Amino acid sequence: MAENAKELWDTLSRQLGMSPGQIQASCETGDAQGLLQNADSDTARQVASVLNDPAKTKALLDSPQAQELLRLLGQP
Repeated sequence: MAENAKELWDTLSRQLGMSPGQIQASCETGDAQGLLQNADSDTARQVASVLNDPAKTKALLDSPQAQELLRLLGQP
């Protein structure tokens, strides 16, 4: 499981142009803006749309993909 989590942090690092430590710190503090600082404007707009709509956020978090991601990151 730890290897999968490391791969996940590394993938996110490449995609977001941030170090794994920066991404992890932003996730732990809930700093979505910090995660999106290097994202293109379309991606940032799409993420903001989901985060600003409680129904969309719930649907996203309840998805099988999000549940697997949370499992990999060590969340219950």
